Amino acid sequence: QKEEKIMSKRSKHTWRLSLLAGITAATMLLAGCGQGDSASTGSTDASGAASGSESGTGEVTSVRWITAGTPQTGMDQVLEEVNKLLAERYGLELQLEIYDYGSYDEKMNMLISSGEEFDVCFTTQSWLNKYQPNVSRGAFLALDDLIDEHAPDLKEVLPEFLFEQARVDGSIYAIPNYQICYDSFGFMMRKDLVEKYNFDWENVKTVEDMYPFWDAIRDNEPGLYPVGDLSIQAFEDDYVAMRMIQDYYTVAGSGASSFYIKKGDDSYTVDWYPDVVKEYRREFGELYEKGYIRDDIITLQDDSADITAGKYASRLGIIKPGGEAEQKQLAGGYDYVQIALTEPFVNSLSARAAMNAVSSSSKNPEAAIRMIDVMNTDKEIFNMLNFGIEGTNYTMEDGFVKEIPDSGYFFNSGWALGNQFNAYLVEGQQEGVWEETMEINNNAEVSPISGFSFNEDPVATAMAQMSSVTSEYKFIGLYDDFDTRFEEFRTKMEQAGVEEYKEEVQNQLNEWLEANGKI
Repeated sequence: QKEEKIMSKRSKHTWRLSLLAGITAATMLLAGCGQGDSASTGSTDASGAASGSESGTGEVTSVRWITAGTPQTGMDQVLEEVNKLLAERYGLELQLEIYDYGSYDEKMNMLISSGEEFDVCFTTQSWLNKYQPNVSRGAFLALDDLIDEHAPDLKEVLPEFLFEQARVDGSIYAIPNYQICYDSFGFMMRKDLVEKYNFDWENVKTVEDMYPFWDAIRDNEPGLYPVGDLSIQAFEDDYVAMRMIQDYYTVAGSGASSFYIKKGDDSYTVDWYPDVVKEYRREFGELYEKGYIRDDIITLQDDSADITAGKYASRLGIIKPGGEAEQKQLAGGYDYVQIALTEPFVNSLSARAAMNAVSSSSKNPEAAIRMIDVMNTDKEIFNMLNFGIEGTNYTMEDGFVKEIPDSGYFFNSGWALGNQFNAYLVEGQQEGVWEETMEINNNAEVSPISGFSFNEDPVATAMAQMSSVTSEYKFIGLYDDFDTRFEEFRTKMEQAGVEEYKEEVQNQLNEWLEANGKI
């Protein structure tokens, strides 16, 4: 039986630590934690003793910025050049620390819990260094006054809805990084394989339309997997999210702890695990049964080498302009094609996919917000920090960035730094990709509860208990006794307090709807 096959592999594998990058950028999956944190750090003033607040004084203020990404061995050289511009233009100096995705959460929790001084950090709604829990624990400063007094340009260059979605109890605690703000799920496919099997990818409208391609890979390409995800641990949840986005709005939570309202429901009634969710998880299990998903998905610990080697013939993910070029860089240098199965949709907290916050431990919050301002307004400095030094780390060919291999620096994660639309285009991206993305941002369907932010504090105990249950029943769709296991899962979630949680979501949503004149 399938369950026996899965469970028999547990002695050969350990649990996989992997993370999704949103909804919207090429994510490297790396592991490491504790004292073995993989990180790169750099500054022209390692002591951090520089002082001063505004440019033109001859003094500089040092800002310690901590972010997630691929550590860069050549960062010192790049920061030396970045800091020359920062000092001259703004009286600032950057101390940047990059920790790999596998260790970033632990590093930030340690820093915040200890009260260690730092100035800026990367935060997200539900992926890394989670935003709202950190706001609740007092880790981040409210930025409204700091923006008005020291970084007014931010509200000139960034759309208002970013700030509205960043608000918690009326205040802004982080600056969203302007990038793709919508979800549009679909599939990426290796172009060479599409051509080899003469697959009509342009007419794919449903998951079932992918079956002929996946059949061909399963039956004829033993070294490849028909379909995967950038986060193998999020694969089943992403599949359900793709299905749910057609008929439901997400109100709170994530994965199996998501709470929804049905589109067209003027009563805004909150539901947990509508019947269709059960069926979508069953569908995911059917993909596994057909051999489209790798056998060891439950016990797999790290498939980053498989991703890099391009061993997934296709992947589920967010489809966006220029996505083919990002996938090519991430996955073996193969060319890719992509097709969307859902229309672009902006959920209630899309802006929180990638943000930067100012630490409550910062001794120089004015300088911190000005540094964030620079990463959103100064294109030259932003691109130098993103790509490195022209001629050393990359070349410009016909207006496109081309990485110089093994140069020691090519961060290429502008979405983690600031305004992604200030980034130079990379080889393989098409001209006009940023303009096209912004146009879709502006025209996508927007959730009617955009800006609603659920406060988990009143149900923190239930949340912890629910998380334990969802971890126990991860990949529930992959077992032969699905119905039995599902009823066990539902019973344990009820015992954990899911109904109490749902009631609190409903109460807070009703208050928000009334305050915003929607009921």
